[in-house]
Amino acid sequence: MKALFIGGTGTISTDVVALAQQRGWEITLLNRGSKKMPEGIHSIIADINDEEAVAKAIALEHYDVVAQFIGYTAEDVKRDIRLFQNKTRQY
Repeated sequence: MKALFIGGTGTISTDVVALAQQRGWEITLLNRGSKKMPEGIHSIIADINDEEAVAKAIALEHYDVVAQFIGYTAEDVKRDIRLFQNKTRQY
């Protein structure tokens, strides 16, 4: 399973990342890089609110799942739909 986690270093998402990693998932975290990344995790350093930067960073990627840990508003979800609609099978 190839997964992109937006955020991934917070209270809840840290445990989700660890469990997915234990299950053998290929994990990429997309965040601002302000916290230490777990070993064996791919990272994309970008602010999710910078759509142009994120679009460039994922241009050649495709994920089985994209999980959003820092989406708080309807606008956040709309942004994610624009960014990931052709990049994943599951959001």
